Amino acid sequence: MGNLKILAVNDPTVSSPSSGDTTKWIFWFENDGNDNYKLLWSVPLPLTSVTTGYSFPGVNITDVDGDGNYEICFVNPSNADPNAGITNPDKIFFYEYDPTSKTFPNEPTFQWNLDYPADGDAGFRLTYLLADDFDGDGKQEIALIDRTSRIQMWIISLETPELDPFSNFKVEFRDSSLTATWAFDIAVTDFDKDRKKEIWFGTWTNFTWVIVEAEGSDNYVIKKVVTNSQVGSGTLVGTLRSLKFMDMDGDGYPEGFAFATNGQLVFIENKKPNDVSEIDSTYFHRVGGWDYTRGADWGDLDGDGNLDVIVAGNYRNVYHVEYKGSGSFADSTSWEWSEFLNDTLGTPRYYYVSIPKNDMDGDGKREVVIGSLQRPDSTRAFFIVFESDVAVKVQAENEIPAGYYLYQNYPNPFNPITWIEFALPRDELVTVKIYSLDGREIKTLVENQSYPAGKHKISWDGTDNSGNKVASGAYIYKIKAGKFETSRKMLLIK
Repeated sequence: MGNLKILAVNDPTVSSPSSGDTTKWIFWFENDGNDNYKLLWSVPLPLTSVTTGYSFPGVNITDVDGDGNYEICFVNPSNADPNAGITNPDKIFFYEYDPTSKTFPNEPTFQWNLDYPADGDAGFRLTYLLADDFDGDGKQEIALIDRTSRIQMWIISLETPELDPFSNFKVEFRDSSLTATWAFDIAVTDFDKDRKKEIWFGTWTNFTWVIVEAEGSDNYVIKKVVTNSQVGSGTLVGTLRSLKFMDMDGDGYPEGFAFATNGQLVFIENKKPNDVSEIDSTYFHRVGGWDYTRGADWGDLDGDGNLDVIVAGNYRNVYHVEYKGSGSFADSTSWEWSEFLNDTLGTPRYYYVSIPKNDMDGDGKREVVIGSLQRPDSTRAFFIVFESDVAVKVQAENEIPAGYYLYQNYPNPFNPITWIEFALPRDELVTVKIYSLDGREIKTLVENQSYPAGKHKISWDGTDNSGNKVASGAYIYKIKAGKFETSRKMLLIK
């Protein structure tokens, strides 16, 4: 599908338009050169499913039929509204990419009400979806969550070979046993490394997580419900699309990082349990933060190998937190804390954050996309793209470097392949190796290989010397060329 894209949703049920129009829209923007983005496609949600007052829809990319043509999947927090003639509105919509027209259709390829009973959907409000092959059966499933007081968790999959208006979906898992305030987060990992993925559903009551494990094809079990009142107690303490798992210490087990809605950075320690059912509140550590936050995302913005977090403060503030590269993740002094944005114009509400995994416009600088709840009839944007001021040095192809140099790998973070570039002022024998943070050799990329003067690049596919895939986390890459030796950090995130 070419250049990198931005998906955005206009939700006037929260931004209170003066026109009274509550139609939700999906927008598809594409990078169109350095620091430039153009609108390629937009569509309003079908009016028969739009109901006033139900906010925070979710949107994501899926490929439920596995044909390589991605779908924009939209979940609408719609509700029955007999006064408007809406008795059982559709709740999930798929717009499948057409490779012939090279765009998405103006009408949904498929839409569905989840076979939810018309008399039972009072307050039903889907807010988030996450796609993955959770149960390892070779098909993509979609995990869904809604934010009613009776939290509903769903996992669905396509039963028919292709996605079309007559498709059938199967409900592989559904549970509504948990009572909580709201729910806006889903994450997937294999926390206990038993080769069975878990889906973590997050709620907004006492920082509670429901951990559902895939026990086999189409078979899911709730293994644990963990309440963490030490992070913060109350009916509005949870996360909003911010939980991420990654192996930051290189021990092969993923750690969890999240920003709670009460402003706390939360570190989920991995104590290497035999089973996820052993997880309890002692795994969760309140690190520090601010008074009030919403969405967050994680990446390496400045290419120094250390994890950056950008978190929206709900109103005019956006914050930046960066791991210093050493020290306990549970210690607030191991992180740099700063203000990223203080918007004093108008009354914006910054809510959602995305750090794209790759440089969006090819200029060597990483971007941050921040969405707000700004009114659509306002002169202010409802999302903003920020760009890092740190870039990889660009050099003419035939230029002989003045000295030795090891560049920051790109992309960084990466998955599954990254490129390592180096510059030589004269012909040299070169060795490049990958190490874990504790100094263990992971991979020899080249050893005593002759390279001429100039700029060169080699790739690493995230495997060790035995050909096995390594875990997510930070790694060191080191070059030796003649008497020149240096190293840098890089970050693998799966």
